[in-house]
Amino acid sequence: MSYIKEKVAYLRGLAEGLGVGSDSTGKLISEIIATLDVMADAVDENEAAIMELDECVDDIYEEIDNIDELLYDEEDDDDDFVEFECPSCGETAYFDKEMLENSEDLICPACNAPIVTDVDSDED
Repeated sequence: MSYIKEKVAYLRGLAEGLGVGSDSTGKLISEIIATLDVMADAVDENEAAIMELDECVDDIYEEIDNIDELLYDEEDDDDDFVEFECPSCGETAYFDKEMLENSEDLICPACNAPIVTDVDSDED
């Protein structure tokens, strides 16, 4: 039982102990206590929902951390690619090391000009 519910229960017991009657003032006090009880229930429900949302946010943060780790691990795998600058347009192009091993000419994806590579130099 929450603190607010305890306080409302105390007020209800106090009203009954004081013999709050069925006159207009007694009815008003009884309705105020009933309204406070409903409000206390709503506060309890909201607190439970907030705690559930907090857990969801924690789970989302964990998932984002996992995604970050995967992304950073993938960035470490960039060693499989070699960067070249196109002599025609100056655009930077990335090619897989396996593409360099083939005898085919590399073509700039920006201007379709051939990119001459020096396969013997180990450029990273």
